Amino acid sequence: MSTFPFAYFDGAIRPMSESKISIASLSLQYGITCFGGLRVYKAQGAMRVFRLKDHYHRLMTASKILGMNFFIEWDTFKTIINDFIVANKPTSDFYLRPFVFSKTEQIAPRPSAGLVFELALYGVQLGNYFDPNKGMRLMISSWRKFSDDALPTKAKAGGCYINSFLASSQAMQAGYDEALLLDQDGFVAEASVANLLIVYNDRIIMPPVGSAILDGITMRTVIEILKEENVPVFFEKIDRSMIYSAQEILLMGTAAQISFVQSVDDRPINGHLHSLATGPGSLAKMLRGIFSDIVAGKHKLSATYLFDF
Repeated sequence: MSTFPFAYFDGAIRPMSESKISIASLSLQYGITCFGGLRVYKAQGAMRVFRLKDHYHRLMTASKILGMNFFIEWDTFKTIINDFIVANKPTSDFYLRPFVFSKTEQIAPRPSAGLVFELALYGVQLGNYFDPNKGMRLMISSWRKFSDDALPTKAKAGGCYINSFLASSQAMQAGYDEALLLDQDGFVAEASVANLLIVYNDRIIMPPVGSAILDGITMRTVIEILKEENVPVFFEKIDRSMIYSAQEILLMGTAAQISFVQSVDDRPINGHLHSLATGPGSLAKMLRGIFSDIVAGKHKLSATYLFDF
């Protein structure tokens, strides 16, 4: 992983090599953090951040859900990102990772008088997380997605991603690209690091936002694109048999962007009953085309979604 030379840490832009915490810090030991992941595109002499304000709001909401007693104003957040870009002088697209954490040295995972949370931020060169020209081979993991009465599903909390690590590790060790997780009731929730939708009996279906899924920003974007195109989306429970018999399955996320699925548990997807699809289906092609136009500044939604520095 190639990180940029400068980060935001301890209240200032400073060299990445100096941005360090103690091994006794609370966040390192227990994963008590929340974070965001943002795509930044270089275009027309500017660095364009995709849905910056939405990411900011989700990060602050996660901090509130986790009871971190941390908040930073929107204008301050924008200034930090601007200073980060000025310091690093990026020459291409990149991925931005802001996160809230505590470097307080503490042995117990509980609130204390001296516990302080703060913001840090770094950037990394990141191309395609998944090969966009290759359909993904998924497996349904034996690890279940946690429910919201165990851990908050609507906060991108660091410790929660042990669940993702276990599921994706199981899938990759078995020779697959990614894992799908069922919820505690046996319905499909999401992939380890992405939301999903399926086309089933010519209907586009997503799990309800109140289920055990992250309220993904790329997922929201896809919903809004489909609304603009007058394409209905149905929010319903999805079972394993629906996955196996889906006409298309798409994964959606900041890292994943919009990826199409070739098979699940070796059952072919994309409308091919007994043979693997060789390319994306019609919905994937449409959404990818519109998404590319948006980030290139060529779509009517571009002005809403892109924030230029």
